[in-house]
Amino acid sequence: MIRLVLKYGDVWEMNGIRLKKRELKHVIKFWEESKDSELQRLFPFQNNTLEETIKLYEDSLLENAKSYGKTIYVDDCYVGDIWCYSIDETYEKNCFVSIVIFDKNYWNKGIASIALREFNKIIANKYEINRICAFTYKFNIASRNLLEKNNFKYVEEFKEDNIESLYYELKI
Repeated sequence: MIRLVLKYGDVWEMNGIRLKKRELKHVIKFWEESKDSELQRLFPFQNNTLEETIKLYEDSLLENAKSYGKTIYVDDCYVGDIWCYSIDETYEKNCFVSIVIFDKNYWNKGIASIALREFNKIIANKYEINRICAFTYKFNIASRNLLEKNNFKYVEEFKEDNIESLYYELKI
């Protein structure tokens, strides 16, 4: 297999999978796609209005923002987002990562794994952190497999909003 890796500006690409800069059009599309009932069942989305979501995006563009994200493209198709939040470079030296491939045509193809692995490298170089943390619902086997495949270690189980969830960490 030929691996093509390109890095230029705000874009990273490997074999047709690209991590690109988030723009307002992506935020709106992602907000719309996240209303899907299956996605709502699998992921702990905040129930924000579009206006609140746009404000969070605008806040992420500010200097010293506590969140940062990229879009995930396959060839020329926008299929999902990956982002980190609660970035703490001072005390805990960690952040939390989330990834959602909203286009179900691209599920179970290894795209999320490549995107997560490369995004983790980006944020490890961008921020002074030593841990990347993640949560997932216990029943979401695909997310659990994704985290474990990318060397996240299970730390604990907890219940939130009456849903059994798991907490993982990746030491960097």
